[in-house]
Amino acid sequence: MLPTLPDKYYLSHAHELFDFVEHQCAHLLQPEQREYIAGFSNLSENAQCLLVRFLARKPRYLKRVSLDYPEIDDIEAACAELAAANFIATPNVEDWPNFSAVLTKPQLLVCLEAAPVRVKRSAPKAELLTLAQQCLRGDEPPALEHCQQFYARRQQATVDYILFLFFGDLRNRLQKFAMRDLGVLKTRKKGQPVARFESLNEARSAFELQLLRRRFLSQPQQTREQAADYLLENPAQGGAAQETHDRLLLAVGDAYAADAPDRAIALWRNSNEPQAIEKWVRETYRSQDKATLQAELSGMREQQLAAPAKIFIEDFYARKFEGKRTSVFTDMLREPARVLPIDQAFLNSVEDGAIGHYQQRGIDAWFTENRHWRVLFGLTFWPLLFGREQLQHSEFDRLPPILRHGRFYREYGDAIEQCLAQLDDRLSSLQLLTRRATQHYGYPSGLFRWRAGLLDSIKPCIEFAPPGALANVLRRMAQDYRHTRDGYPDLMVVQDGALRFEEIKAPGDVLRPNQLVSINRLRRAGLRVDVTQIEWSTDPNQCYAVVDIETTGGRRGLHNITEIAVVKVQGGKVIEQWSTLVNPERSIPAHITRLTRITNEMVAGAPKFQDIADQLEAQLEGCIFVAHNVGFDYGFIKAAFERMNRGFRHPKYCTVRQARKAFPGMASYSLGNLCQSLDIDLNNAHRALSDATATAHLLLLIQQQGESQDCVAAAR
Repeated sequence: MLPTLPDKYYLSHAHELFDFVEHQCAHLLQPEQREYIAGFSNLSENAQCLLVRFLARKPRYLKRVSLDYPEIDDIEAACAELAAANFIATPNVEDWPNFSAVLTKPQLLVCLEAAPVRVKRSAPKAELLTLAQQCLRGDEPPALEHCQQFYARRQQATVDYILFLFFGDLRNRLQKFAMRDLGVLKTRKKGQPVARFESLNEARSAFELQLLRRRFLSQPQQTREQAADYLLENPAQGGAAQETHDRLLLAVGDAYAADAPDRAIALWRNSNEPQAIEKWVRETYRSQDKATLQAELSGMREQQLAAPAKIFIEDFYARKFEGKRTSVFTDMLREPARVLPIDQAFLNSVEDGAIGHYQQRGIDAWFTENRHWRVLFGLTFWPLLFGREQLQHSEFDRLPPILRHGRFYREYGDAIEQCLAQLDDRLSSLQLLTRRATQHYGYPSGLFRWRAGLLDSIKPCIEFAPPGALANVLRRMAQDYRHTRDGYPDLMVVQDGALRFEEIKAPGDVLRPNQLVSINRLRRAGLRVDVTQIEWSTDPNQCYAVVDIETTGGRRGLHNITEIAVVKVQGGKVIEQWSTLVNPERSIPAHITRLTRITNEMVAGAPKFQDIADQLEAQLEGCIFVAHNVGFDYGFIKAAFERMNRGFRHPKYCTVRQARKAFPGMASYSLGNLCQSLDIDLNNAHRALSDATATAHLLLLIQQQGESQDCVAAAR
């Protein structure tokens, strides 16, 4: 149950924010920000509370009648005090272009017709708004009356800058403090808070670029010229600004690509983003001097670039200027690859099918992808990233600041090498990582989510990896985390004491650039990485677990399970069934009891979900999870496991979806209608075992229909 916050909880949050900005960010403040904070301090408590309420709400213009806060005495007096100090005001002529956007279509029509401006009453609101902004000033009688019903926040740019200094972006407002105090949002409280920027120039550069980004994303075509001029004329100051600058150059260049490619190339050329580099190279090759481009790329091959850009340039140069016929992506897919026959039921969970294939043959396999490497990275360098002596800009930041802006290895190179050297001793390093995982479990790192079994893939990786290989990978991540945090292979496999990683590709899949970069990185580090191709097949021995649940309602965040049934199907027949009532630990609504006939008395002595979770997992082991509308049953069960801090991952098969393919043209694909149409017994509907049994027979009919269609196709 969530805690109850004090009546004026938000006021302490505002003081916390303003105190941080006033003291930790003093060197980043200009007179207007200092005056704003001082003015806030001089307000009465009621006026302070009302101003914070204004700041917490997203709209800049607020209806006066909406200012209803029981904890604030005399709101009219508080408004007058805020207006006298220029914190709020009635919207005026200068506000009209922005204020008019909050008016409804009928209100805009009244304002325009009174002007008078000839309009079609059927015209869309966007057209009316444009006319209102072009033809009205905001001081005409109808418009003026609307203005007097609102308050406008004043000094908005000053407020935005203060919030930006604290949060580092323009998205967040004071609500995060309340989420923290309610326990909904976990934050990092161990570090020492410091300002995000070293100088006023860096802070203003990053802030102006964030404002530009917000304007451009809201109206790309209307603001692209202004954005392009600013980006080309104003170099970024500092790492945070540079990151935004590079991404904006890419985005604004994209806005020009169709009708002004030369302008797009000029923008892309100034960006360090790998995508921007690729775009200007390709566009230049297509439309400009190839000899000049060849000379330029030859020089770039020797430069220090992000790995994705480096690989692209090497590959592009080889194909366009050295006669290579295929790309490195094609070459990798054409490598002699392992081919795994996987049942088509794993169409939407290919990796699970591959893991099951290996496990059936006594080969250990784990789903690793990016999480495995982020866990290994975070636990290896935990003291450097999250120790008490480490600096942080805000407890709300997702990533440690030193990692976010690429300074980690540069500033902690010697300490990082000491951590990497410890990996040479497999036993002690595994003990160290286990101890850190136990000690810091649940602490928000921003690198990975804590869960049971977090170290399952870490232990064999440390045990079987070639000497120095893991250190090589982690060193590269420490040097450039932003470009090395994703794209890692899907699986880790240990077979006959040998470790390998596998990128799983189903028919039609392609290698993405970040996957290619990561595969090359792991191979250079000394690890074996294969690209494994999937070949769809039908496994007659595949076991299906048909599941049905009954619940106290339809929302898994609010309602709980009251009954579970599992019916196993293998080799074309039902081989086993299991069911149990479940104590939902809350009352069952009367309308649910009328539907399922499960009463509060029936579940009072039933086991709770945590008491039957292991039994359920045993029933599902090695099976494909089948249900009629599988998202509902799977989602409820997964949520129940997550409340126990346990993961839940199984391949899914939906009989609703498959029935649509097998039996097209039916009026309804509800379980009841399908049972009636296909002559399946459903004698006790809305009880778990009865519904699961009926769904199991539906599954068998779907499989038989699929086999018949395959035979017809083969005969043709």
